[in-house]
This record gives sequence, C-alpha cells and structure tokens, in this order.
Amino acid sequence: MAFGDVGGAVTALVITCRTKASGTVAISKGDAVKLTGAYTVDNATDAEDVIFGQALADAADNGLALPVKVRGIGIFAYDGTAPVVDGVSGVLASATDGKVKAPAAGNGVGINVKVDSAAGKVHVLL
Repeated sequence: MAFGDVGGAVTALVITCRTKASGTVAISKGDAVKLTGAYTVDNATDAEDVIFGQALADAADNGLALPVKVRGIGIFAYDGTAPVVDGVSGVLASATDGKVKAPAAGNGVGINVKVDSAAGKVHVLL
C-alpha cells in the first residue's frame, strides 16, 4: 500500500474494538477515536485528548464491533493551525468530534509525515 507523494510500503495494525454500551454513537469512517474503556472507543473528544487510532468503518449503534487502525498511516481531518512536519510532532484530539489538532504543548501522538492544508488533512504515522 502506498501513501503520500512518494509512496512506499506501509504496514498497518488493525484491531477490533467496540462502540460504547449506551448513549449516542456517531462515528464516521476516518474519524480519530479515543479509548474509553477496555477495547471501547468513541470519537466524542475534548481538545487535547489522546487519540487511540482511526475508525475504519461507520458506526451508529451501541456495542457494535468496529475495526480501528492503531498502527500505520492515519489520514485525519484537522482543526485550527496546520500541524507541522518535523519528524517529532504528532497530533491530539480536537474539540470537534473525530478531528485532530496540533498539540498546544509537547509532541502529541504519532509523527506527522504530510500536511495537506488545502484539504485540511494530516497524515500521521501512528
């Protein structure tokens, strides 16, 4: 599988998680998700929450099995200032469900390998 402007071999680790047992679930494919319990994820985040991975399918039901990419390249929509590509910096969750942002301080999760400002997307090596 190739990504980015240059491409190359990329491997990924996908695990099966589940959505929360009660409450509203509105996860879209590609959303950044956080871990909320044992193998339980949600895309409802507060700014600076640590992201766990990327949802690989839509989910709208409670207790639904959901594939989540936890290693590999995740392509996330971001809010605010564009994250930087410097070989160190990653991302954290934004206050907008499913999106990420540049950390207010520190390096965040993963390493940013590409920023597409026109599309509002950041490619992150998880």
